[in-house]
Amino acid sequence: MDPQGEFTAVHPSAGTRLRTAPPGVLPYYLAVEAAAVVLPFAVPSTAPTAREWLFFAILLGSALAQAELSAKAERMQRFLARNPHVSLSSVWIFGAALVMPPGLVAVLTVLIYAHAWLRTADVPGVRPYRVTCSVATCVVSAFAAWAVASLFDGGAGAPEVTGVVAAGLTFFLVNTVLVMIGFKLHDPSRPWLSLAGSVPENVLDAATLCFGAVAAVLLTARPGLVPLLVLPLVLLRRGELGRQLALRNRDHTTGLLTIAEWRARAEAELERARRTGGACGILMLDLDHFKRVNDTHGHLAGDDVLRAVARAVRGEVRIYDAVGRFGGEEFVVLLPGIGQGHSAAVAERIRDAVASLAVETAGGRRIDGLSVSIGVAVHPAAGSGVDEVLGAADKAVYEAKHTGRNRVCVRR
Repeated sequence: MDPQGEFTAVHPSAGTRLRTAPPGVLPYYLAVEAAAVVLPFAVPSTAPTAREWLFFAILLGSALAQAELSAKAERMQRFLARNPHVSLSSVWIFGAALVMPPGLVAVLTVLIYAHAWLRTADVPGVRPYRVTCSVATCVVSAFAAWAVASLFDGGAGAPEVTGVVAAGLTFFLVNTVLVMIGFKLHDPSRPWLSLAGSVPENVLDAATLCFGAVAAVLLTARPGLVPLLVLPLVLLRRGELGRQLALRNRDHTTGLLTIAEWRARAEAELERARRTGGACGILMLDLDHFKRVNDTHGHLAGDDVLRAVARAVRGEVRIYDAVGRFGGEEFVVLLPGIGQGHSAAVAERIRDAVASLAVETAGGRRIDGLSVSIGVAVHPAAGSGVDEVLGAADKAVYEAKHTGRNRVCVRR
């Protein structure tokens, strides 16, 4: 979960308009927005000085420049987002909260989000009410960070290191809690943990807070250097987009390649094998009696078993071998440069690894006694194209299933 999470994407099962949102969403949004409106008037603050207006202009200009240079990546990432969207705008907002009056920080936040709204208003799922609540959430978080930072004011215009860390944690926690509550209200069926964000997302969160702290230091020491942060942030956004696009080629349950991505890699490898005259093995795996696992322990436990099997398969192949989920309880493995004998040996190792599994499920159950039937086919003996070799491996799996299961069969 990121400290700059936004209400710009929801789970597909959740309502996409405010009038169809579950009960509790509207009152919650209104409460957060009311807090954001009241805080600038309720918190005592001095009028901005000329120096602080300069800070404001530098941060706003840098934020708009970064947003314009990242516009295409930002639009795509908003479209892809399932969890609260990771926005880099908090670099500028958190930096402002460390060195500027809170009222001016609120104005900066509104202007940054207004510009973002104009750039992405036509992206599916981006609704005005969600953007409004995103602004309100960020304003409340910035006020909380400012309040904590002011307790550690070192007297030089910026807080001490302890204050920066404390303010960053405050910004993170306040925004995290507010956004998670909003998303939970939209889709009560989603577990809280699913809204906590992945490790890469949380690393990105830490990076944005670090950038914000650097921006604050530069503002107080060398304001003219602040725009130099724009290009690294643009590259950070594009790198994050690349990571998300790569994840779209992965099966959500097991983390293995999707069948489309696996097939693309298999076609490339078989084309290379045709050019060089080399071999390429393909394994097809079918988990035995998997329906019994689902019926006895439930589908969540079944997913735990699939993940465990996926890890076992990956542990028995080379790092550059392609492992994909074919569908249901079936998996496929691409073994470039490997002939029939070696492919069969790899299949036997995988069969042994699955047979030795004892899966501890999230519900505290222990599932063992698993087995897998594996079919082996090798290019060029089994065919020249992916479909031919894959079809041969499928026939070998059928043979393994009908001759006792928990065995390896080679299509000759």
